[in-house]
Amino acid sequence: MNRKKAKYIVVPFLGIIFIVFLVNIFSSKKTYSDSENRNLEKIPTVEDIKNNTYASKFEKYYTDQFTLREAMIRINRIFEIKLNKSIVGNYYLGKDNWILGKFPRALTTANIEEYSNAINELSGISKSMGKDVYFALTPHKTNMLKHLYPKFADNKKNINSNKNVFKLSLNPKAIKFLDLDEDLSNAFSEEEREKLYFKTDHHWNGIGAFEGFKLMVQRMEIGISPENLVDYFNKYKTKVYREKDFIGSYNRNLYMLVKEKEYPSYVYLEDAKYEYFINDGKNDKKIQEEDVIATLRNKDKWDYGGAYIRGAECNILKIKNENALTNKKILVFRDSYQAPTTWLFADLFSEVQIIDPRNIENIKMNYEQIIENSDADIVMFMFNSSGFDSMIKSMIDKGIS
Repeated sequence: MNRKKAKYIVVPFLGIIFIVFLVNIFSSKKTYSDSENRNLEKIPTVEDIKNNTYASKFEKYYTDQFTLREAMIRINRIFEIKLNKSIVGNYYLGKDNWILGKFPRALTTANIEEYSNAINELSGISKSMGKDVYFALTPHKTNMLKHLYPKFADNKKNINSNKNVFKLSLNPKAIKFLDLDEDLSNAFSEEEREKLYFKTDHHWNGIGAFEGFKLMVQRMEIGISPENLVDYFNKYKTKVYREKDFIGSYNRNLYMLVKEKEYPSYVYLEDAKYEYFINDGKNDKKIQEEDVIATLRNKDKWDYGGAYIRGAECNILKIKNENALTNKKILVFRDSYQAPTTWLFADLFSEVQIIDPRNIENIKMNYEQIIENSDADIVMFMFNSSGFDSMIKSMIDKGIS
């Protein structure tokens, strides 16, 4: 090849490399990958130079922030789906458009001890203030629909193993453990449980949340007979909102490549009236329902948080209801599985305070102070069976006492 021909090849090639290099330097940096469901590597610091980790961290950072990275991942996902692969990215693809997440890791003895100690400490603090304490373990889709997974799926026993060891580590004198995971499995068949969850999202739907809430309340000591509870729950109505498309969290991570129409469902009491407040730890600020509930109601599409409630709106969300079934007040430390139960709590309790441990930076109190500041009769930790450990870790990071 002569020099003239080589120039026509080398110069454009080097130009493309230079342009890509500049784009990578000056483009805005992402902090999270939806497709991989993980935080992306941050730019290394001076501390990393001192620790001799700068080179390895910069390599990971550059790989995570590469301009065409998401486009290439998307192309790869399309090919995986076209080839009918059972595993696409971080998900199993089942029959009838079911997208199923992978099972969590097995917690170590040290993990269990750390997390149970934290909950035992907060439970003891709450109990000393005369409050009843519950740990409500909500049933994650992964554990409820194991029958939809391929036989080769790994770690199917981890959720049950983790929760059982954790339960044994809690102080039964200070806290009552409500295993809704087990209760829902016993109350519904495999086929019936499928109707309680979204196919393309990792959450239960409004109907599933209602069934789980009923099972939870039946095991709580709130001074209402089982017969009266049955009559009360029979008053609820159900609406499936089909006016706009639903964006499932799992499907979003797969670039919406699974074509499945789904809609959020709501279970509610007619003519219920609530007052909403945001509390900064000292003062209540009155807000409107649309500020916290179904905040994407006026958009063309919505996701789970936009259809129900997001954690960012829950710090500290206070709901009052003069016509509630009981005069009791409850403080709920929640994860996203709590979202569709918000009105259900507000119907039952005269005052509900809801806090999401992942979104509490603006509250200048530790958890002991939050509990002490609340005049609730009941303190509840309401976390799902697959991710309860990460929620408790968030509480530890904030400061228990």
